[in-house]
Amino acid sequence: MKFDVRLVLVLILFVVVGASLVGEYRYQINPDGISYISVARKYLAGDFSGAINGYWGPIYSWLLMPFLYFGIEALLASKVLALAIGVATLIGLWRLSYRLEMTEAIRTVILLAAVPAVLTFGFFYITPDALLTCIILFYLSVVFGAEYEGGIRKGIVCGALGGAAYLSKSFAFPFFISHFVLMNAVRFLRSETGEARKKIVHNFLAGAAAFAIISGLWIGLISNKYGKLTFGTSGKTTYRAAASPGAQGSAVLWIGLLEPPDETAMSAWEDPSYVKVPPPEATDAWSRFGHQMEVVGRHVRKIGEFCMEFSPLALVIGVAYVLLWLRRFNINAIEPEVLYPTLTIALMTGAYSLVWVRDRYLYVIFMLMMLMGGYVLGRLFASNFFTKTRRWALLVVFFLSFMLPASQSLNAKAGVGRGMYGLGQVLKNVVEPGSNIASNDNWGASLFLSYHLGCRYYGAQEKDISRAKLERQLEEYEIDYYLAWGGGPFDQALLVGYQEITGGRIPGLRMYSLKNRR
Repeated sequence: MKFDVRLVLVLILFVVVGASLVGEYRYQINPDGISYISVARKYLAGDFSGAINGYWGPIYSWLLMPFLYFGIEALLASKVLALAIGVATLIGLWRLSYRLEMTEAIRTVILLAAVPAVLTFGFFYITPDALLTCIILFYLSVVFGAEYEGGIRKGIVCGALGGAAYLSKSFAFPFFISHFVLMNAVRFLRSETGEARKKIVHNFLAGAAAFAIISGLWIGLISNKYGKLTFGTSGKTTYRAAASPGAQGSAVLWIGLLEPPDETAMSAWEDPSYVKVPPPEATDAWSRFGHQMEVVGRHVRKIGEFCMEFSPLALVIGVAYVLLWLRRFNINAIEPEVLYPTLTIALMTGAYSLVWVRDRYLYVIFMLMMLMGGYVLGRLFASNFFTKTRRWALLVVFFLSFMLPASQSLNAKAGVGRGMYGLGQVLKNVVEPGSNIASNDNWGASLFLSYHLGCRYYGAQEKDISRAKLERQLEEYEIDYYLAWGGGPFDQALLVGYQEITGGRIPGLRMYSLKNRR
C-alpha cells in the first residue's frame, strides 16, 4: 500500500478543521482526564511510585509528558495530542480499509466521513479511548491481512501492538488475548495445507511472546505496587460500581469525603481501586446469573443505540452482514471481509456488555461499521442495477449518514468547559492554590473547579449527614474551602459559623472558608 494523494489531502483537511476547533474545546475537561494529567505530572516530577497506577494505563500520560515538559497547559496539550492521535487513526483506518474489498471512491468517501467522527473521539473526552482505537486499527490491519502467514514478523507486530493497546487501557489485555487466539484459530481452520498451518502457529507464538514481554513488565510493576497479581484494577472496580447486584455507581460519588491516595493526587479518582466500598449484595448463584443476563441485555441494547446515533445506516449495515452470513453459514466459505469484522465486533460487544458501556468504548466498532458499510456498497455497485448516477447518489447518502451526526455533535458541544474555567479564574482571587476542597454535591463540577483552582478535591459529603459528623470529617481532612451547590440537597445550617467568601455573587453556588474554625 502506497501513501496516496487522497489520504494526504484528507489528513490536511483533518488538521485544518481540528486546529480551527481547538479554541472551542480548549477547556473541555473530564474526571478521567484530570487523573491522566496528574499521573503525567508525577512522571515528570520523578514520582514513579505514585505514577504507576493499576487503574489508568500509562501510555496516554507518557504521550502528554513532552507537551507538559515544554510548558504547554495540560488541557491544551490534550487537544494537540488528540489531533496527533487523530491523524494516526485516519492512517490506521486507511490501512484497514484495504482488508475489505471496495472501490477507491468508496474508500475516499469513508475517510472524508470519518474526519468529524475522529475529531469527536479526540475532543469530547480526555481519555485513551481514541488512542486505543488507533492502535487496534493498526493491529486489525495486520491480523486481517491475507499476507499474515508470510512470516513471524507479522505475529511480532501484532503482539507489540497488543502490548501497546494494553498499556493504553487494561481492557485491551483480555480483548487482545481473546481476539488474537480467535483470529489465529480461525485462520488455522481455514488453511488448506499443513505448511500454512505451521506458519500460523509460529506467528501466534511469536505474537504471544511479544505481547507477554510488553504486558508482563507493566503487570510486574502494578502487581508489586498493590501486593497482588493483577493486570489492572479498573475492571473489578467498574463492575462493582456498574454491574454487580446492588450496584450504586462509582463509590466516589456517594460514599462521602475521601482523601486522595497520595500527597500529589488531585482526588480519590486518581486511583479508585483504593476506595473501600461495602461488599456487593449477597445473592445465590442463580440470582447472580439472572442479574448478569439482565445487565448484558441492557448493555447490548445500549450499544445498538450508540451505533444508530453514530449513523442511521447502522441497522442497514448490520442486516446486510447478517444476510451475508446466512448466505454462506460456513466458517470456511464466508469471505474474510464478512467473517473477521463481525467476529471482532461480537467479541468487543460481548466484553463490554458484561460490565459497562459508554459511547467512547465503541470507537473501534464505529470505525469497523464504516468499513463494513463500504464493503456492502462495493457489493451493491457490482450489480447492473446501480448506474453511475445511482452509485453517486448512494455514496452521498452514505457519506452524510456518518458525517452529519458527528458534525452536529461537534457544533452542539462547542465551548464546553469554558464556563467552569471562567468561574475558576474568578475564584482564584479568593482561594489559595494547594488548598483542600470538599462539597455538598455536584462531584464532577466540584472536581473541575478544584482543578482550575490548583486545589485537591476530597469529594462530596454523604447524603443526610449530621452536622457533628460533617464537622468531624472537615477537621480530619483539613478542608480549607467548602462548595455548597444550591441545586443539591444541602442544609445551610450545617455550615453556620463558617465564612461565606463569594458574597452571593455566583448563582447556585456558595463557597465557605473553613480556616477561621481551625
